[in-house]
Amino acid sequence: MSNQESQNQNKTTEEGGVDKKRRRFVAGASITAPIILTLTSPSVFGGVNQACYSQQMSGNVSGTPGSCSTGVSPGFWRNPVGTVEGVDTIDAWTTAGFVYGNYDNKGLKQRCASYSEGTKFSEAFPGSGDNRPMREILCVGSQADKSSGVWHLVAAMLNAKFFNGTYILTPAQVIGIWNGSISVPPGYADLKTFLDSTWI
Repeated sequence: MSNQESQNQNKTTEEGGVDKKRRRFVAGASITAPIILTLTSPSVFGGVNQACYSQQMSGNVSGTPGSCSTGVSPGFWRNPVGTVEGVDTIDAWTTAGFVYGNYDNKGLKQRCASYSEGTKFSEAFPGSGDNRPMREILCVGSQADKSSGVWHLVAAMLNAKFFNGTYILTPAQVIGIWNGSISVPPGYADLKTFLDSTWI
């Protein structure tokens, strides 16, 4: 074998070795990536209901009784005559520590527009500067409220407070998602997509 042929064979062997290492790394990366996400995701949501989080990530939102409560949607929270876990909407707001609003004694009690005042967004999300009642955001919120996620955040806060430890997020984590100190978990396009997955 000539010196040139020997160098070419060594080069081919070296390149083959590099290729095998690359293949091994890529294959290894694809196997470990979900593990990394699994390990890092809970740290993003430190203190989150781990049973609920795991069930949601696996697509099983039915959960173990008492360990995971699927929240209810913004549409529920704005409707003054809904019921959740045997509690009507207005009482559910009270249980959550908020005020739905004051009935004006003029319109139908079933209509959101028949109420005024109520807990302001800025009271639930300190530092927001948004002094609109949370009920108003849900009832007459603009498309901007929906696209920015404000509409979703109101429902998430109500769920976190009402379900008291069995909803996937705590009130502090809802605030963290709102102010950016907590990231939306991997696998979700944005805040709205994630929050939509936490309620029925």
